[in-house]
Parts: sequence; structure tokens; C-alpha cells
Amino acid sequence: MGRYDRTDLGAYSLGLLEAAEAARVERHLAACPDCREEVRGFEAVRGLLDHLVQAKSTEDRPAPRQPPAVLP
Repeated sequence: MGRYDRTDLGAYSLGLLEAAEAARVERHLAACPDCREEVRGFEAVRGLLDHLVQAKSTEDRPAPRQPPAVLP
């Protein structure tokens, strides 16, 4: 991956990389089964988190609590 940084795999999985960086990661993934497996793991976790966020957003939410009074 050129200047290799494993955090790029997580950022790639989240779609946070610029196009050139994403292309660099994809070239590396084409040749590295270990990193492909790591990205699959990130994507599985992301899918679970997306599901939880969607489920939470459809629940009825209680009214927001008032912040506690600040003592003088």
C-alpha cells in the first residue's frame, strides 16, 4: 500500500478515504488476503452497528431530561 498504515483499512471500510487513498488500499487488498479478511471483519461490525442505529432511530424516544441545576 505504499506508506502502509493499518488504520487505512478501517477508514476504507467506513468510506472515509479520498479516492486516491481508497484506490491505493484496493490495490493492496487485491494482493493481501490477510487485509481482505480484516476489511471483511470491519464491514461485518459496521453492518451490525448500522442495524442498531436504524433500530434505535425507529423506537419511541422519551422526552429529553432537563440538565441538573448548577450549584452556586
